[in-house]
Amino acid sequence: MHSAEKVPVQNPPIKWAEGHKGVFNIEVQAVSSVHTQDNHLEKFFTLCHSLESQVTFPIRVLDQKITETALEHELKLSIICLNSSRLEPLVLFLHLVLDKLFQLSVQPMVIAGQTANFSQFAFESVVAIANSLHNSKDLGKDQHGRNCLLASYVHYVFRLPELQRELPKSGGPAALPDPRYHTYGRTSAAAVSSKLLQARVMSSSNPDLVGTHCAADEEVKNIMSSKIADRNRMSYYCSGNNDAPCATGAPRPASKKHFHEELALQMVVSTGMVRETVFKYAWFFFELLVKSMAQYVHTVDKRDNFRRTRFSDRFKDDITTIVNVVTSEIAALLVKPTKENEQAEKINISLAFFLYDLLSLMDRGFVFNLIKHYCNQLSAKLNNLPTLISMRLEFLRILCSHEHYLNLNLFFMNADTAPPSPCPSISSQSAD
Repeated sequence: MHSAEKVPVQNPPIKWAEGHKGVFNIEVQAVSSVHTQDNHLEKFFTLCHSLESQVTFPIRVLDQKITETALEHELKLSIICLNSSRLEPLVLFLHLVLDKLFQLSVQPMVIAGQTANFSQFAFESVVAIANSLHNSKDLGKDQHGRNCLLASYVHYVFRLPELQRELPKSGGPAALPDPRYHTYGRTSAAAVSSKLLQARVMSSSNPDLVGTHCAADEEVKNIMSSKIADRNRMSYYCSGNNDAPCATGAPRPASKKHFHEELALQMVVSTGMVRETVFKYAWFFFELLVKSMAQYVHTVDKRDNFRRTRFSDRFKDDITTIVNVVTSEIAALLVKPTKENEQAEKINISLAFFLYDLLSLMDRGFVFNLIKHYCNQLSAKLNNLPTLISMRLEFLRILCSHEHYLNLNLFFMNADTAPPSPCPSISSQSAD
């Protein structure tokens, strides 16, 4: 392109308007589905990749060199700073960000020879991201005020984090990457140049190069052997089976976590603004709990087990605490000076649907005890807060729509006269 002063002579001559002022501007904006184009996301993904794959330390992240001893500190900082990412790239990579955070919350890992735990940081980052997405005016919400992106993620994308196995020692099989996402995997420049050099040396199409072809099996063996991890590596994901069944009452090993248990635990121990935000958007965390519980039951093949043995006693205690705290929060919102009735109603409905789903997954006697505690807590405050009457009726209306609710409330003289299931369907006759 030429400036106005250097335009070649034209015939007929060009007439310029308003003293050669530009008529329009051209702006080129790069768009990519592979590169994040955000420093916070770039750093987070790079550090996660350093744990998942074989890399050589120090690693370069943007203009910073990170040693293996500083990896834990830098990864924590990158998790905390995720909420500072620009909205557009965060939305584009939302499914990857949440998947990585959920994996970090349950994945045992060793960094620089020391066991590292990122559960709390990952959970707080998820809470902050959920808050940012709900507060954004550019993102849509459904009729219940739920962020459409988060609702779609839970419904279509979320699945239990797949624990990475410990990187194999020399001579062992190479670890396979997660087959879901291949767009963000990186290969070091040294590895690429090495492969190109090998390909050039083995090429028989260039007469100037002296070299012989190796057998196809030998070539494959050389490539696979280059992927075997170094036995002296000090930062890696620990091996662990997230889905291996264990005794219900047995204490959980430190290296073994189930996602639904860890999520419930973090909801219980959260404090301050994190706790308030969790209850404000309780629907999201309740749906994560329900879906992870359902996938857990399916994965470990506990569908035919007695309902009371499907989940650990520790998890049941956490669920009881969550329901009690949320019930108290509903009443507390109504006594605030601002009278946050709408927010209290949303939390109340979210809790009702949560217990509705638990009736299909957990011991129904346990769930009915939760409903009883809810009603007892609100009954003590009904005289002071008449609004709670309508909220409790709405709560029970949702639960009554469950296929088993009314049948479970029928009175039987003895256990022999009661049907094996309140629903006559074939799939429910064997349920307990």
